Amino acid sequence: MAISAPRAKEATQEKAGGRASTQRDRKIASILAAARELFLDHGFDTITMDMVARQAQVSKATLYAHFASKEELFTAVMVDEANLISAEIWQIAPDNDDVRNVLRHVAQKFVEIFLSERAMFLRRAIVGVVPRFPSIGEAMFNAGPKAMTERLAKFLTEAHQKGLLNVQNPALAANQFLSTVRGDLDIRGLLLPELAPSRREIDAQIEAGIDLFLHFYTLAERR
Repeated sequence: MAISAPRAKEATQEKAGGRASTQRDRKIASILAAARELFLDHGFDTITMDMVARQAQVSKATLYAHFASKEELFTAVMVDEANLISAEIWQIAPDNDDVRNVLRHVAQKFVEIFLSERAMFLRRAIVGVVPRFPSIGEAMFNAGPKAMTERLAKFLTEAHQKGLLNVQNPALAANQFLSTVRGDLDIRGLLLPELAPSRREIDAQIEAGIDLFLHFYTLAERR
């Protein structure tokens, strides 16, 4: 069946709009990739928007059309990294009722990523920026620690509803769990990179943290 002139025009416009959207997405991805590499390698202060434009192979006009300032671009990079990390940690089937295995998976991925070179660079890059630009810290907190805690709290709430755990305050319990399995590993990794903990030490801390957490939140109803 032939397409009428108005329909043909609409179809052409839709295709053009789709191509424009794809090109826009590609440019944004290119800008974020370039900015991520520059910020993580050199920090916030030494990088200029000119450097990002050259690295991304876009014009300054294009760069500023998508990001009005270096602070906005830096925030976008940090939030994007936090979202990627959170998604990587939570690659778990939502209907998994094996609480210990889910907690072990979360803890292992959490600690592994937390101790990664990428995460260390993120923390170093953002520490000196937050006092001057508090909004960056807030955005990073919401996309990172807060999102992670909320996702774990959701899982604990579901486990409570199924009778697998007795968790009266899921948000508090989620914070407790992440703090317990992390311990001082992140501070050691940040301040003493040459004294990285062994795999055996990390696993021992994670298993002890899971045991402690499950002991309390399965016996709590009998106290």
